[in-house]
Amino acid sequence: MGIMRKNPEFQSLLRKSGYKATSSRMMILAVFRRLRHPLSAQEIIDSVGKAMDQATVYRTLTALKTKGIIRQVDLRHNHAHFELANAKEHHHLICLRCGRIEDISGCGIEELQSGILRKTKHFSEIRQHSLEFYGICKSCARGGGMSSDLHASRIAELYHSR
Repeated sequence: MGIMRKNPEFQSLLRKSGYKATSSRMMILAVFRRLRHPLSAQEIIDSVGKAMDQATVYRTLTALKTKGIIRQVDLRHNHAHFELANAKEHHHLICLRCGRIEDISGCGIEELQSGILRKTKHFSEIRQHSLEFYGICKSCARGGGMSSDLHASRIAELYHSR
């Protein structure tokens, strides 16, 4: 992890947010960069192994989320998932049957936000948004997936095994 600890991009990001570039913060950000998909706290705990205890992982995730360095994503898995907030703007399309997750971009959210602001009486700007789509993937639609919508815990199990 020595090389990851010295990542100047992460150091600068943390300093701009008012944080020191501690080894735990740098290690967790490196996990996000390496795995490149929304991660649960448990996945991060598993990734850092004995280098960090659970309490430190949870405290660090909370701090990074508070400062907007990571964002929470709702994948309907009965637990939170997080991803880097500075990643290219995208949303997620999640299969309700098999749990497949696909990143989507270019969905026209900018035009939607502009339209919302033109219609509102009390808001001048939108700083954050969260948009996830849930449907059935092509494989499941052809009958290759499970026959009925999955329970959220089963989706999470499938997601973690991909």
